[in-house]
Amino acid sequence: MSAPWERVICSPECPWRAQRALVAALWHYTTAPISGHFWVRGCIPDLDGAAVTVALWAGPAAREKRNLFFSVPFVSGELPVAATQVVTGLMRLSRGTHIFGTTGRRFDGKPVLNGSRLVEGRPAACLCAKAGEPEGPRAFYFERPGQLKQFH
Repeated sequence: MSAPWERVICSPECPWRAQRALVAALWHYTTAPISGHFWVRGCIPDLDGAAVTVALWAGPAAREKRNLFFSVPFVSGELPVAATQVVTGLMRLSRGTHIFGTTGRRFDGKPVLNGSRLVEGRPAACLCAKAGEPEGPRAFYFERPGQLKQFH
């Protein structure tokens, strides 16, 4: 029996196209806040391709410089989650991040929060909505401000 996310892909490249689309959609929020005082610090695919870890940090004006890591699935309710839905979900974040449970994993020494509450699956042809091949990396992460790592 296949995993739920495998039922919503149109080709083996579909998860890669979806990841690249999300990276492209989140890139703007590395220089502008995505929600309140949170800025995007990275977007890294999980090993199985069914989710991504989105790294956020409280921006330069925040009193508390904290990092948050959310595991956001590409499938919710057996329906695909588009890149725009992930961005919209992150835009709704506020200071109430304590309502998200942990996944039991750690990234960069910090717990990874379960971001499945941020997104809802929508009917679509496939995970990548049969989009063309987006340009750019599949993932990025700022280890330190100004120190970017890109993964192609």
